[in-house]
Amino acid sequence: MTVHNMHIRSIDHIELTVKDLIVSSEFYKRLPGFKVVASYPNFIMFSCGNFKLGLTDHKGRLTSDSFKETNIGMDHVSFTVSKREDLDEAIEFFSSENIPHGEIKKLSNGTYVLAFRDPDNIQLELTYK
Repeated sequence: MTVHNMHIRSIDHIELTVKDLIVSSEFYKRLPGFKVVASYPNFIMFSCGNFKLGLTDHKGRLTSDSFKETNIGMDHVSFTVSKREDLDEAIEFFSSENIPHGEIKKLSNGTYVLAFRDPDNIQLELTYK
């Protein structure tokens, strides 16, 4: 069956599996712009700009202790920032909050990225193009 009229417009949300929902939710609450919009015993949803990010601990039924982007599944999540200077500000913020992060890199397509890690070692990026 071919769908001719359907048009996927954007990502509504991404949901991440985390080891400790409390630790992870406190981490994401510290990120600028992230607001809690739903909270249940094993799930929390944040809204930031035009997308939502959910966290779940799957009621403790995890099969691994930490995230590895080399496994099949997700590699990383990248968030867009408004201006290049936001990346410099983010480095100061990450350093003051002891959030592991890399350096700002300019990619061959002119995009600037700044990678950082959440408490479960999930790679996140801030991106400016």
